[in-house]
Amino acid sequence: MSNVEFLSNMEIEVKAKIDNVEEIKEKILVSGGILISKNLIKDFSLDFEDGRLQKRDCVLRVRVFENGEGILTFKGPRKADGQYKIREELEVRVDDGINVVKIFERLGFRVTFRIDRIREIYEFRDEKVRVMLDVFPEIGAFIEVEGNKRGIEKVIKKLQMKREEFTALTLHHYIEDYKNRFGKIPKLTFDD
Repeated sequence: MSNVEFLSNMEIEVKAKIDNVEEIKEKILVSGGILISKNLIKDFSLDFEDGRLQKRDCVLRVRVFENGEGILTFKGPRKADGQYKIREELEVRVDDGINVVKIFERLGFRVTFRIDRIREIYEFRDEKVRVMLDVFPEIGAFIEVEGNKRGIEKVIKKLQMKREEFTALTLHHYIEDYKNRFGKIPKLTFDD
C-alpha cells in the first residue's frame, strides 16, 4: 500500500503528452520521485445501453492489473476549471477485476471503452503528489501529475517542464486528435 494519502475523494490532475519517456523518468528520479509500481493495466469503462453515465459526464471503470486484481472506480462530472481536471473519484480494490466486469455485464451494463497502458507510478511524498507515466499502444506516452493544486505546481517545476505543456484534457481528446490526424482509430489495446 502507498504511503501517500489523499484526504478527499476529489481527483485533481493535469496531463501532458511526452516524446521521451526515459528523459522524463530521469527527471522524476533526480527530483525526488520514488517508483512505487509498474504494471500493464487494462481499463474497461462501463455504461448502460442508453449511455446515461456518459450523458452525465460520469465514468464507471474497472481497472485490471497484470495479477488479475483490480480497482472499481466511479468518477463524477468534471468541475469547471481550465487548468486542472477535477472530479469526484471513489475507488474500491477488488481481487478479480475481470469478474467484476462480468458482474456488471450481467447487471445490464456494457463495456463502452477499453484501453491498455503500461503505467509507472511515482510518489513525491513531501508534496503528496503522484506522477504517472503512461505508454499506450499507439497514441504515445503521457505524464499525469495528481494531488493537490499546490503540490502539482511544485512537482511540475521540479521536473523542469513548462506549465503550458500540461492540460486538463482527457484521454479521449488525444484519441480524437489521433483519428483526425491519421484518419483511423488508434490501436487501444496490446491484444493481437
